[in-house]
Amino acid sequence: MHNPRKSEAAEMPLGNYIIILLASVTFLLQFTFDYNQEYLTGLILQDWSFTAIIGHMWLHTGLIHIISNIVILWIFGRHVCRKMGNANYILAYIAVGLASAMIHIIYDGRPAIGASGAIMGILGMHVVLCFKRFSMAGPWIVLVWYLLNVTVGILKSTPTAYLAHAGGFVSGIILASSLVILNIVEQEEPAPAVIR
Repeated sequence: MHNPRKSEAAEMPLGNYIIILLASVTFLLQFTFDYNQEYLTGLILQDWSFTAIIGHMWLHTGLIHIISNIVILWIFGRHVCRKMGNANYILAYIAVGLASAMIHIIYDGRPAIGASGAIMGILGMHVVLCFKRFSMAGPWIVLVWYLLNVTVGILKSTPTAYLAHAGGFVSGIILASSLVILNIVEQEEPAPAVIR
């Protein structure tokens, strides 16, 4: 006999909730006990330090930053998590965060804080694994967003690490595509053509 509750529990994107919880707790600790970032220096992405490369992807610069990232994870991350499984999803988040960090260090190098590169990697994975969830305009919005990130990142006209965003996004696409090719993860049914 089919048990709807059991089915729903199996699909719970617990890995996504864990990442949201860790980022939120880190943010609360950061702004409660270390508002001036006196103790977080080792977690700021500015060199090839292991703690910085891992640590930066759990930090945020302010309330708007963390809220926008949590919204993206809530909307897109839960679908990717359900496709991959909870443990694999957390590993994928760390993998795209590492790739984002490396791209930022190589092509930008300014000190950076923030989980946005890893979160954009999850968005890139969503494009590959859950494409049919986009509306017809969705892929074009994502493409314009990506091109803006690359352009602003190359110009370095703002303090935001846009190349980390773009690098995370591309690494998410590459990782998800590789997992699909290797039959580790399945894509959703193909969507109708973007251009008719």
